[in-house]
Amino acid sequence: MSSPEPAPFSSLAYWRNRYAKGQNSGSGSYGLVAEFKAKALNAFIHDNSISRCIEFGSGDGNQLGLMNIPTYLGLDVAPDAVKLCINKYQNDASKSFALYDPKYFVNNAFIQADLTLSMDVILHLIEDEIYEDYMSVLFGASTKHVAIFTTATDNQPAKMAPHNKFRDHRPWVRAFAPNFREVSSVLIPHELGYPEGTGFYFYSN
Repeated sequence: MSSPEPAPFSSLAYWRNRYAKGQNSGSGSYGLVAEFKAKALNAFIHDNSISRCIEFGSGDGNQLGLMNIPTYLGLDVAPDAVKLCINKYQNDASKSFALYDPKYFVNNAFIQADLTLSMDVILHLIEDEIYEDYMSVLFGASTKHVAIFTTATDNQPAKMAPHNKFRDHRPWVRAFAPNFREVSSVLIPHELGYPEGTGFYFYSN
């Protein structure tokens, strides 16, 4: 008798289990990488007079501590990550948090901000359908700007963790959000050890 087929990888289950085990958002939200992200993002926020931000994939909230944004809403698929953020920022009335479940989330321009933010999320969306839905939600909630930190390539390394998949998001934007144009990009320094094409990609409509 043949052994049963292994269950397909679930990005949603992976991140919920990761935070349930007490793990954090990963090295990209700490140290020099976090500082690089904050510098690039805060400059964009300042230069464009942004007052409201929605982050899709807020994680454990460590990166948020380096961000300068007047009003912030963080959404995440992992209940334990949302709990971490609520506890960490319970005395900060400028920050709100909520659980995001893509199966039960429809936003017809009701939840909006002048900046929507995605940091190190696209990399972890293994399933094509989930990736497509995420991009639609990310751009659909923006009234003006979108900021994406990712590795913009479709080339996959020979060895890749099962919860990682590189995606070049730019063709999707051109095809499905043509009113948004890439206004700038800030790539991470090579010495930090990230692949070519990694950094912030900023869009405006």
